[in-house]
This record gives sequence, structure tokens and C-alpha cells, in this order.
Amino acid sequence: MRACRCREDPRPDPHPQDFINTILIEKASRGLHVVRLKGGDPSIFGRVGEEASALAEAGIPFEIIPGVTAASGAAAAAGIPLTQRGLSSCVSLITVHEDPGKGGIGLDWRVLAQSGSLALYMAGGKTREVGQGLIEAGLPPATPVILVQNATLPDEKKWIGSLLQLSEGHILPAPGAPFIVLVGSVAGLTLPDLKRQPLSGKSVVLTGPLSSEKEGLPGMLRLYGAEILFCPSIEIVPPEDARPLEEAIRNLNLYDWILFTSRNTVDFFFECLRGLGFDARKIGHCRIASVGVTTSKHLMKQGIRPDLVPAVESTGACLARELIAGETVRDRRFLFPCSEIAGVDMSDLLTQAGAQVDRLTAYRTITRRSDWPCRRRLIESGCDGLSFASPSAVVGFWEILGADHASRICRAGQVFSIGPTTTRSLAEHGVEKVHQAPRSSPEGMLSIILETLASPS
Repeated sequence: MRACRCREDPRPDPHPQDFINTILIEKASRGLHVVRLKGGDPSIFGRVGEEASALAEAGIPFEIIPGVTAASGAAAAAGIPLTQRGLSSCVSLITVHEDPGKGGIGLDWRVLAQSGSLALYMAGGKTREVGQGLIEAGLPPATPVILVQNATLPDEKKWIGSLLQLSEGHILPAPGAPFIVLVGSVAGLTLPDLKRQPLSGKSVVLTGPLSSEKEGLPGMLRLYGAEILFCPSIEIVPPEDARPLEEAIRNLNLYDWILFTSRNTVDFFFECLRGLGFDARKIGHCRIASVGVTTSKHLMKQGIRPDLVPAVESTGACLARELIAGETVRDRRFLFPCSEIAGVDMSDLLTQAGAQVDRLTAYRTITRRSDWPCRRRLIESGCDGLSFASPSAVVGFWEILGADHASRICRAGQVFSIGPTTTRSLAEHGVEKVHQAPRSSPEGMLSIILETLASPS
């Protein structure tokens, strides 16, 4: 999938409409499935008519998917209705950004002054002219006004005032970001019980591979109102040579225990097992040990209930100590499928206790080479929190951004770690203040993020 940025901008468009039409036709003519993404509803000031006509003339079939227009989103975000019985029975949607060939705004202010609630789009640089025009047309200077910038987004901002303040330039949005101006009696209302979520307005960076970050934590964070910035710094890929693991799976009858320390190990192990034509019955008499709640859940999805999960701490070393304390491990044979960069604490402890541990690579962790869509924003504006779920994610984050940017972003935001090994890696990279999850699980990460970032209710 390839993205082509066609940015709408109140300034002269860097991609004129004819050029955008040409891109749509050229890509579709090559047999590609093209999605033209628009903010709000494409049929309301979205130039859908021009694009649809161009596609129709080129003989290219298309479908128009309606959306929520910016006026509705801004009103809901501001906590006001667009219409209200007894106050306003109609609403007008108006674009202030007219065709440059017309000269000036070219709106009939007298008509608009009698049109109920007003929602003005693309008024960048012309808010004072809007206020003056409506007052001269007869709207009272005290008419309520709400200006909503980045409506429905985590960095949404709103300014509340009067038409007089708008006309005098006292209601001015920050430059660059889109905004909507809502004018009328309804702008003076507030919907009751409008509650913000604990993480509303907070941005949290997730640095793990997309395959794992799409599950669990993102959904929970969104429920609490957070904005998620996916910045995957690592990728999980198959081993360069899977033959040693395949041979071990063929001979599982030789092992007493299989040790799983991550969800990735579970996924790749069972993918390899099924690829050889086996299913879970192949595990046979082997007992299963698992580190962490997430690893155990992934085993359960494979129909396997772990025989041992560390009760004290979700680390390989803790698992080894519980194995040694619970039974004789001398001369027992353990299969430990893992990443090629997995720690050696667990296997060393078991080996010192007389066990035979076959440590075999089930997957590799590599630094992600493709860029992040949010990279520029992260460098320029930072974030409220950064979540790291492995030491390799820390290393990858530093490699992708560079030490200066990575260190500065982590100093400015709150840094969260899933466990002690990740915390140590962050310390090695100079991060002095780290909030470590009480449990090595998405739920544990959520609890520490809420504890640190949540706004008072």
C-alpha cells in the first residue's frame, strides 16, 4: 500500500485539483484500488463533484462513502447542538475560502444573518472580516461564537466569545491547523454531563511491532480517551535458518519441558509446528512453562494451558528459580525457543542447576526500516507518554530517531516500561525516570499510564 499526500490547505494548494484528479485517474487506470481520504464528509466542501466528474469522464467506476462533516464534529466536541427547539430551527454550512477568481469572500451577510446557526469552514485569516460582516448585516455583537480547532482530535482547542470579539480579532486560532467557527444562540449552550475521559488530550507512543501493538493496549488506551501514535521501532521476522527448531519439534518426545517467554515465541513455534504437519498433540508429555500473562493467553489460544507461570515476577530468571525450587531439574531436558537476542539469565541458571537447555532461535528482532507517518510530529511536538515493551524496542527507537531526538523526546514525556529488563535498557540509554508496569502485561501498562497521565476527574 502506498500513500500519496494531497494536503488541503487554506493557502495556495500545493497540489492543485487538476493534479489530484490526474493522480486518481492514473492510479486507477493501472488497476490499483484507490482510496481518496477526506476529512469530514466529501460532499460538503470536499470537492467531490470535481473528482467524481473527472473519474466518470475517464470511465472509472467509483463509490462515495459519506462521513461526519466538520461542523457536526466540532459542535459535538464543543458540547453544543447545532439546532435547538426555540432557539434555532436551521443551520447553514458556509465556506469562507472561495474561488480566488471571485475576488473577496463574496458572501451575502444579510442572508446569513437570518439563517439560524452558522458553521463557517475555512475561515483562516478572515475571522475578523466574518465578524464585521455579520454585525453590519444586523446580528447583535453579543451573539455567542465558538471557534473549534482540530475538532475531535486529542489536541483539540476551542475559544468561546462573542461576535464583537471575533470582529476585533480577540478570537484567533493557532496558525496552521484547521478550524470551524460556530455562530448563533446555540453557541451559548452547553450540553449537560459532557465528561472528558481520563486520558483525553494525551498522546501515547507505542514502540512495539505492529503485529503486537494492534492488540490489547491500544484499544484500552482509546477507551480512556488517549491518542495513539504508532511508532514501531522493531519488526519480528522468521529465523534465517529454521532447521534446528524444526528438528527439535520433530523430536519433542526427547524433552521434559518447553519454555515460552513471549507471545512471539508462541506464535512462531506453533506456526513452525503446523508447517511440519503437526498440531498441539505433538507436544505430548512435555510440560509447559510460560512467562507473563500475555504469553499465557497466546498459549491458551493454541489450546495449551501452562503448567507453570512465575507468581512473583514475569522474567525468565524468576521462572528458572521457580523450576529449580519446585523439582529436580538435573538431567532434565528443556527446549527454549526464543529470539536470537533473548537474555541468557534463565538458561544459565538452569544449566548451572544441572539441566540440559536447548536454546533455539524461533524468530529474529530487527530494527524497522520504514518511516513512521508521525515521525515529524514526534520530533517537532513530542508526546505525553512513550511505551516500551522490550529492550529491542528501546534500541530500535534510538536507532531510528537518533540519540539526540530520542533522548530529548523521552526527557520531555513520561516513559513507561513493561518490566525490569526493558527498564535497564532505558537506563543504559540515559533515561533516568522510568515508570515500570506493576505487571508485565497490557493491563499492567495501562494501569501505570493511567496513574501517571490521567487528568483529575
